[in-house]
This record gives sequence, structure tokens and C-alpha cells, in this order.
Amino acid sequence: MKRLFYIALAFLLLALGSCKKDEVTPDLKDVTTPFLPAVSDNSEEAQLRRDFYAAHGSFLLFNDTLQRYETGKDINGEQHYFTETLDLTYDIGMSTYSNNKYSYTLLTDTERKREAVQYVEEYLLTHITGKLMPYSWLLVDKISREFLGAVSSPYAATGQRAVVVACNLLPRLTDAQKVQYTRQVMNTIIAKLAADNTEAFADFFAVSAAHYDGSFTDPKTTAANTAILNEAGFICRGQSFGSDTNGLYPSQELDLNAYARQVAATTPEAFNKKYADYPLVLKKFEIMRRILLDLGYKE
Repeated sequence: MKRLFYIALAFLLLALGSCKKDEVTPDLKDVTTPFLPAVSDNSEEAQLRRDFYAAHGSFLLFNDTLQRYETGKDINGEQHYFTETLDLTYDIGMSTYSNNKYSYTLLTDTERKREAVQYVEEYLLTHITGKLMPYSWLLVDKISREFLGAVSSPYAATGQRAVVVACNLLPRLTDAQKVQYTRQVMNTIIAKLAADNTEAFADFFAVSAAHYDGSFTDPKTTAANTAILNEAGFICRGQSFGSDTNGLYPSQELDLNAYARQVAATTPEAFNKKYADYPLVLKKFEIMRRILLDLGYKE
């Protein structure tokens, strides 16, 4: 009996040793594939997307449905499909559910798509290089954002894998108006791109480190509250249940977001004039500006 056991064991080891390495290697799909047009797609849009990626190293999308294909039929003969969509609210490792819901009106005309790409290249990409370049751009006609029942139409929205830009106003804007529109769009984009690189902002966080997520005696007026925050180096209030609240210092996330938006939305001269009486605010703005420039932001 023992002899039979050893013979069986020998055959098992022999069989395992004869397996080729690629037979036990998992078949992992290329995650970039849904962001590229199919090899067989020779349309104008497909070539536009290929050219954009070749020029900028960032994927170009015009639809939030990344892929859809048949997976077979069920016992009733009904066709089933696998569909992957771009979910802006999802981040790898996220521990909380987002209350934001996004939907889009898509660009359908090829000429409109070309105009949208031209706008991104001439007005947005002139400000973004290096580590700040998004993984992909989704260019749509209009963005709809629902948050706790309230619906809005932001100019831009951001997620882990994409920046979405609303292009419905572009045909009606003059060059000067496009510059102003770009400030609003960059306001959103830079805040997200800064948040994606938090490890670079240690010097920024150190200035007000003692106050994050803390509280102070609730002042009688919002003006007095703002002064207390400014003295500690903050330009935004803390939040309670998602709403700005007096008497609270902001989190690191809110602080980073507020300063990054200011770098994109205003000039150093205008900012310095507004906060001339608050040296910590000026110090943090300059640190934020320097770090963003080092990461690839262009003023």
C-alpha cells in the first residue's frame, strides 16, 4: 500500500513538473484596451482618438460606454451583454460611497468633436504637462450632476481615470470668452490633479498641520470666522455633514482643493492683494503654486 502511494506521488510530481509556465500564468486583460478604438475601426473619430493619444499620451473618449459585447444567450434564448462604463465616482481602494451621480449628453457630430479637441489642445493642454496629465479625456456636449437630489450642469468633472469637459458652450464663445471658460474648467481639473498627487504636498500641509479637522469657538459672524481661518492659513471653512460650517477648521482634502483652485483661477498679484494681512495664507499659496508648477502645471 505504501509502495502504491509513493508511485502515485511520483506521477503527480512528474505531471506538475511538466506544466509549462504559461499554463499557470493568469490571463490578465489589458486595461487600456477599452480606451482605444478597435483596430478594425477606420472612422474619422477613431483616427482623431489615435492622433490625440500619439500627440499627448492621454486617451481621448467621446462616450462613457467603454465597451459592450455579447456574452451568450440564456436558457430563454435572450442575448446577454457585458457593458463597461466610465464611473467618475469610483476610486480604487475607496471606503465610502459617493453621493454624486453623473450623466452626459454626447457629441454626435464629427465636426463638433474636432472643435472640442481643438479647444482642449489650444486652451487646456497649454496648462497641463508631466505628472498632471490625466489618464483620459471624455469630451461631451453637456454634463449633468445629481447630488442629494439637486441637479447641476458643471463645466467639468473629474474621476480617477478621466477628466470630463462640457463642450456645449464652445461654438458660441469668442476667444476671450474661451479664456474665461478655461479658468472655470481648470479650476475643477487642477483641484483633482493635485488631490491625485498628495504625497508631493508635505510642505503645504505642514504650515497648518496643528489645526486640520479641529474646531474653535464659534464666532458670532461669518466675517469673524473667516478672519480666524485666514490667520491659521486657511481660505475655506470646515464642513459638517457636507456643508460649510463656522467654527470648524477644514480637512487636508478641503484645504488642498481650495488652494489648488485659487492657483488656477487667479493671478499671484490678485491673490496677494486680497490676503495681504495673512502671511500664512500667502505662504501656502506660494508653496501650492511652486509644487503645481513642479508637477507640470503651466500658468
